[in-house]
Amino acid sequence: MAIMTEFNPAQDGWAFQNWGEDGAYCIGSCDFSWELYRETYLGINPSHDCMAAPLDCAFYEIFKSCAKQGNCGGLSTLALALFKYGGYMGFCSPASFYKGRKNPPDWRCTDREDLHRAINIMQARQFSAHGIENFLDVVGAGYLNNADVAFQRAKELLGKGDYPLLSIATDTFGDAAHTVIPFKVEENPPGYPPGTRIMHIWDSNHPYDQAPAHYQGSGPGTAFHMVIRGPTDWSYRSGTTDYPSPTPDGWCFIVPMSVVLGKARQPMALDMVFDALMTAFVTGPGAAVEQVSDDQRHRLYTSAGEHVLRSDLETDPGRRLDGVARWPWLAQNEQGELPGELYFMRRSLGEANLEFTVRGSRYKVMTVTAGNLLEVEVESARPSADAIRVSGLTTAERLVEVRPLERARAVTLRQLRAGVEGAEWRSVEVRNARLGREGLVLRAPGDLEAVEVHGAGKAVRFDLELAQRREGQVQRRSLGRLSTVRQGAFRVEPRDWRDLEKGEIRTG
Repeated sequence: MAIMTEFNPAQDGWAFQNWGEDGAYCIGSCDFSWELYRETYLGINPSHDCMAAPLDCAFYEIFKSCAKQGNCGGLSTLALALFKYGGYMGFCSPASFYKGRKNPPDWRCTDREDLHRAINIMQARQFSAHGIENFLDVVGAGYLNNADVAFQRAKELLGKGDYPLLSIATDTFGDAAHTVIPFKVEENPPGYPPGTRIMHIWDSNHPYDQAPAHYQGSGPGTAFHMVIRGPTDWSYRSGTTDYPSPTPDGWCFIVPMSVVLGKARQPMALDMVFDALMTAFVTGPGAAVEQVSDDQRHRLYTSAGEHVLRSDLETDPGRRLDGVARWPWLAQNEQGELPGELYFMRRSLGEANLEFTVRGSRYKVMTVTAGNLLEVEVESARPSADAIRVSGLTTAERLVEVRPLERARAVTLRQLRAGVEGAEWRSVEVRNARLGREGLVLRAPGDLEAVEVHGAGKAVRFDLELAQRREGQVQRRSLGRLSTVRQGAFRVEPRDWRDLEKGEIRTG
């Protein structure tokens, strides 16, 4: 394929429409299977065995939501791969060769299960470690909603043959997020005011076979033109959705095809220590992250409360929390609710600790980096706020602290470390701890050579369990109901992790 060949919507776009995995257009099972997960990312455990691969299982819970609302990213990425290489994943160019089911008034979804699954895989590769790092780079540079930068980047990538994907959205987290192909760019096009730039868009919501009129015309009002008048002054219409013009709250950024096309690591993989990539996932009915901050009082949001607008993000360079970004969308359920809030962070070993302020009555916070997993589960009868502080996740001084800010809570803390010497993983779990505002700290230095549970100001009772997986077998040791002291730590020292059932355990 010649590098200067132009993408033709009539030929190189799919002949069927974007669909969501909501059951109406599924082929076979609607679920994202573990086998599909393995085909999407490198190094995934052969079986869905959470004892053997706890970090793979942790990210699988996020992965399963990747295509609930639509497969626009997968359709766009695979279409570009066929266009560039003439074939990919066993499918050949042109994409329009593959027909879908005709179901008036819609044409939705391919009628081939193998192509359906290939598009699912491409959709989920947006969540690869490379895709997340590109997203963090965009956010860190301040280009999340900068159409001028997106135009120049698209122009550059089209010239290099590393074709661009364009991610756009309206002004809310998760609302109308969409991925399209900018296949041609123009500066000062005829009929438009001076200084205008346009990107010609192929849109999976408008297959050419179904809507040829969408791709016709040449002047103002042309449907497939994204019109750019300034960094945040841009507009595009996809179906009934008007993408913002002008607004500071939407997003508009470019993803190079090469970043998300190939099979790569998932962001919770063991070797992500070299990238200092952290993932935090907060789930629970009605749970919301009110703030993310560090010890220097840098913050992610300008105020407390539930955040639905991008204008809630702190932009003051002196107060902004760098290297932390909320993923802009996850699939909504039938009630329009998101299954959780997903955050990605790039933190070097020497950087400050992070504190999450979370409100809810029952929720779970999962934080993972480089083989280290921290889980916090909180439960009470009424919603209230808690401060959850994590530090040293990639060091030998891992620590998690929970402080109820308003009322007493039932809390469970868990630390797991994968890939330790002599074992596949080790974990410590503190359960059924009833906390007042003084809070509780769980510290597990090194490869869990010791476990310390600190109370602050009053004794806290809890259950404690140690576990490890070694040579394919899981060993557990419950130490029963224990208690901190008023001003100090409860300390456990497993003398021999190689045989947890028989090993001597010293407490004090």
